Amino acid sequence: MKVTPPSYIPDGHCGYCKDSKLDHYALESESRRRAGFGGLVKESMTIGMSIWEMTCQEYDELINKGFRRSGTFLYKNDLLRSCCRLYTIRTNFLHFQISKKQRKIVNKFINAICPLASELSPLAKNTFDLGRLIEAILKSKDFYTKFEPSSFSREKFELYKRYQVRVHNDDPDDVDEESFIRFLCNTPFSGNEVQGKPQDWENLKIENWPKNKSAGTDYCRQSKRIGPTHECYYLHGKLIAISVLDFLPSGISSIYFIWDPDYAYLSLGTISGIKEIQMCNELEYDWYYLGYYVEDCPKMKYKDQFGGEILDLCTETYYPLAEVRKFIQNGRLFVIGEADRGNKGGGEGEKGGGEFFMPDNQYPNEGHVKDGFTNVAEKLYGSCDVEIIANKAGNELANKYSVSRTNQYNLPNVIPGVFPLPQILYWFQSGALDSDFETRLLIGGRSKKVKFSQLSDEGKGLIIDCIRLFGIERMKQVVLVF
Repeated sequence: MKVTPPSYIPDGHCGYCKDSKLDHYALESESRRRAGFGGLVKESMTIGMSIWEMTCQEYDELINKGFRRSGTFLYKNDLLRSCCRLYTIRTNFLHFQISKKQRKIVNKFINAICPLASELSPLAKNTFDLGRLIEAILKSKDFYTKFEPSSFSREKFELYKRYQVRVHNDDPDDVDEESFIRFLCNTPFSGNEVQGKPQDWENLKIENWPKNKSAGTDYCRQSKRIGPTHECYYLHGKLIAISVLDFLPSGISSIYFIWDPDYAYLSLGTISGIKEIQMCNELEYDWYYLGYYVEDCPKMKYKDQFGGEILDLCTETYYPLAEVRKFIQNGRLFVIGEADRGNKGGGEGEKGGGEFFMPDNQYPNEGHVKDGFTNVAEKLYGSCDVEIIANKAGNELANKYSVSRTNQYNLPNVIPGVFPLPQILYWFQSGALDSDFETRLLIGGRSKKVKFSQLSDEGKGLIIDCIRLFGIERMKQVVLVF
């Protein structure tokens, strides 16, 4: 994986809440509010980097650590210091329970594309069969979808511009071909993953879904599409929507959905979500990743209509949204842990960083909030002790190992979802990290390996930030691009 050094980036404007929130706190505690830690802000704080090269497998792993990509930009939110807390959300056919409103939308869409009900399989009285959506698409003479690589076309761009101007009220002069290509066409993946294999594209066609499933699990696994994809929706020969997707080993990641405002009556966003959940089930992808979920933002909260679970960044564990909803109301931070856990330094202050940052040890991905467990975010981050302990570890790293972290782009000393500074210090003390730790650099097109001891103090701080984000083993596979 080739990446530029990570930066800690403030954005004075939040695109989610439009700077409208009055209560921006990650925590409830008055002491944290007075201290200004995780406190009132009017901006989004992002950890971001450019990706020169990455595999879909690597991105799959990063999504499950809270990252997302926009074109070739990889980023994640600082859940303490942003006005909106962005939680990774995913679902599948088992989590999805179709609502009465969604049933009406599906029936309306079916009637629009396949008006002759006699063409579809008969339904028992007072029943609803979601499979009729796929059947209607197959039998429709007017509607179809087409899967293709995430490439540019004038037709796609014109639809994108119409959507951005009329739905999102963008200035037409700000919507140009370059921004469309950068956002929804460019990817960090290899040419092989972008182009795919002919058989993989064939298997994505809706008419082949039953055949794929009947061929068995081994066939599905061997012929899965892995790579960035556009699914184009056509009605009466006209492009009316584009679903921008990443097909990954563990599931399908939804990046963006564009629809023609003239066809708003078809509720294409809801239709695409339901159809893509069905596609995951038919083609045996485990998960449908919907991007980020923001509990107190109407623009993002719609995703809960598809059910599913959200990621606890600190334990790298997913929990059903219904079980943690009470913890994240009013945009609060949540971290699931033992209810009787002491608050002296929390997970940040313990030797090794605490089990909250070592999910493979004590907190397996069980998917439910067990008895005796609750939201411990206040215990982890609601005391000034956590800052004192982190600052102490940072000072010791500076004094004993010449690690300078004074650059404005360095990560904060305390931040959820990364390895904490006490953990880094412990790795040095235990020998897991030492002066011989090698980093691969790409400078001016030339690649070289550099030992930790050969770096400047600022360079060491940069490497430590990378290790906090990726961990030691992943960092061994990273090339930093300058």
